[in-house]
Amino acid sequence: MNFSEVLKDVTDEVMGAKSSFIAGMDGIIVEEFSVDPGGIDISSVCAEYGNILKEVQNAADSLRMGNTTELAVLTDTVDLILRKINDEYFIALVMLPSGNFGKGRFKVRTAAYKLSKEF
Repeated sequence: MNFSEVLKDVTDEVMGAKSSFIAGMDGIIVEEFSVDPGGIDISSVCAEYGNILKEVQNAADSLRMGNTTELAVLTDTVDLILRKINDEYFIALVMLPSGNFGKGRFKVRTAAYKLSKEF
């Protein structure tokens, strides 16, 4: 499976999508696809939100809520959807707030499932 093709499909199929990427929980990018990064530093996003995803999982563990699978961050300028592929890697989609958030979640979820077979 070509990771670039999966990311291109996710980004191209969602209205308002700017970029998508696969990263490790350590914040290191595995693969990235951008239509228009719009000044967003994907490396910094990976580093910061990889840590946040780990912290959310720690909180869920301490509350005995089970495994965290997805995290969405909505800001004034971008929406970010992160979905765990497994305990080591996640896929993320960066999109405009005016984009199709529901379709973005669907595409990220299906891509994570496809990618889970490769990791």
